[in-house]
Amino acid sequence: MSASFKSLTWKQTSLVVFSALFFAIAIFIVEIALVGVSARDQLKASQKELLDSVEQPAANAVWALDDNLAKQTLEGVLKVQHVGSAVIELDDGSMFVSVSSPNLHPSIFEKLSHRLFGDLKEISRSLLRPFYFEGTEKQQLIGTLTVFYDTQGLTDSLFSQLKFSLIATLARALLITLVLSVVFHRFLTRPIAHISEAIDKIEPDSPDENLLPVDKSHIDDELGLVTSKFNQILIQFSQTQSKLRKMATRDPLTGLPNRTLLLETIAVTIQRARVHKNQFSMVFIDLDRFKNVNDSLGHALGDKFLARIARVLERVVGDKGTVARLGGDEFVILADEIQTPDQAADFVDSLLIQLNTPMQLNEHTIHPAASVGISIYPDDGMTAEDLIRHADIAMYSAKAAGSNQWAFFKQQMTERAAVRLRTEASLHDALKNEEFLLHYQPKFDIKTGKILACEALIRWKKDGRLISPLSFIPVAEETGIIIPIGRWVIEEACKTLREWKIKYNFALPIAVNVASQQFADASLVPDIKQLALRYQISPELLEIEITETSLMNDIELAISKLQQLKSAGFGIAVDDFGTGYSSLSYLRHLPITTMKIDRCFVTDLPQESAIASTILMLGKQLNLKVVAEGVETEEQLNWLSSNECQIGQGFYFSKPLEHDEFVDKYIRPNTASISHI
Repeated sequence: MSASFKSLTWKQTSLVVFSALFFAIAIFIVEIALVGVSARDQLKASQKELLDSVEQPAANAVWALDDNLAKQTLEGVLKVQHVGSAVIELDDGSMFVSVSSPNLHPSIFEKLSHRLFGDLKEISRSLLRPFYFEGTEKQQLIGTLTVFYDTQGLTDSLFSQLKFSLIATLARALLITLVLSVVFHRFLTRPIAHISEAIDKIEPDSPDENLLPVDKSHIDDELGLVTSKFNQILIQFSQTQSKLRKMATRDPLTGLPNRTLLLETIAVTIQRARVHKNQFSMVFIDLDRFKNVNDSLGHALGDKFLARIARVLERVVGDKGTVARLGGDEFVILADEIQTPDQAADFVDSLLIQLNTPMQLNEHTIHPAASVGISIYPDDGMTAEDLIRHADIAMYSAKAAGSNQWAFFKQQMTERAAVRLRTEASLHDALKNEEFLLHYQPKFDIKTGKILACEALIRWKKDGRLISPLSFIPVAEETGIIIPIGRWVIEEACKTLREWKIKYNFALPIAVNVASQQFADASLVPDIKQLALRYQISPELLEIEITETSLMNDIELAISKLQQLKSAGFGIAVDDFGTGYSSLSYLRHLPITTMKIDRCFVTDLPQESAIASTILMLGKQLNLKVVAEGVETEEQLNWLSSNECQIGQGFYFSKPLEHDEFVDKYIRPNTASISHI
């Protein structure tokens, strides 16, 4: 707002004040004139009355040459209001008697007094011989009576009276001014001020979202009309602006964002990703054999085909990102919710499945196919242009490999993702085809060498060869297949325990590992209880091994689940203890029965023994069993024995064995005996 701005309220108040003062002064001047005329008339009447009353006494005094009587008569005249002096002269012009009041101070209204009463300032009357004296009947002049009036005093008196009238008039004017100012502000300037504030809040990009408010008291007047018209202009401007923006940022055929809007969106996404240190994916799609569709079916159906493809892409992407069309048969997906290469591979694989669905255009059936390139921020580029260009390069790499293929900008990522996808697909088949099996690794009493329990370890036998858990367990955890696989492990362990009981009348506790995702699954505890009941096994024969990471994800929920399992009688072990960073503060709250020293700490024995010693001390103070896993040398065993570690597990004792081999070595020799861990 500029320095020269003046409020309308101030302007209208000033106008009303000046107008009121002007009319008050004008009325006061008119009132002066009227009062002046009235005062002149009253003064004339008073003068005539005064002369009439003193004429005869003054004439008698002059005729008798009685100066005392004359003086008394004139002194009586002085008592009349506003009379300043009086003089009686004889017929020869000589002074007979004169009287006067004390001199008055000059008045500021002297000129005005002269103008109003100048001609009435003095009056005189001829004095004639009294009629009761004998002589000629002709009247005889014997003297002159002259009375001088103090018109300044009269004027001052009049203005003293008018002063109160003026004050009252000014007070009324100011009161009216105040009332009018309040009324004008309430019904005119305040609504205008509100409109001005509303105009300041109008967003240039969306003017129709901040329409001007219409005051209820002005709905049907000029101000309400102006506001309504302005709102109509805002709505029309917003509609026009939207059309222009759509023309500038949208592909006219598909309605998808064009390259301009895509670059803006990527720039914003890059800023957000930089702040939150996130990644996101760029997917470049080029339709295979689109030229054949255009050439054989015509451009009209070709355009319809592109529009249908755009809808498919939007449906698949959903809220995971933004779909844009660069031109021709090229589309780009900004997938800001897809952060890792594995997630990108999953997404593109499902995208191609949806995209490959046959499409009916009029009487023609089209089988869409596409080549897809993927780039990842920030590994494959720090700017929008780099990410699009690298995804484009990856797309051409995929197209070179054949139709309906996809590739990362970096070849090693493509190979890794391809292996992962094949592994994921095979894992689903492995459950159906019963390709999984359990190996068992025994646990021994370090002091006596007696077998106390065993751990069930999953193996995958495919095409006659065993696949290492290190190659498929991470994929199973990432894809969620670990939950049904983990349930299979628990059920298989329960079957084994029942078999040993029935066939060999022997009970040996089995420990099973539960992955983080499986532990987070709400059905874990009911499943374990149900399986134990179904296969009629004692809960203490099944020990659940949980990793520290599983516990730390939600410690309160973990405590609740573990408490349910412990209350039901199941054993609970913390696997890989010591590799986390916050377990110690919660350890005393966890309802566990066993701690396992991770193999990385056992491997360093006896040279580096601080952490292993600490874990053993904690286990002893908390009355927990402690299992050292990964025991491979006699030196390690001797240190564990001397430091009172109860249970050992590792290649020093035995490698994991197949079921039949484990039974022959550890179950059959113990037939009809029961061991408790």
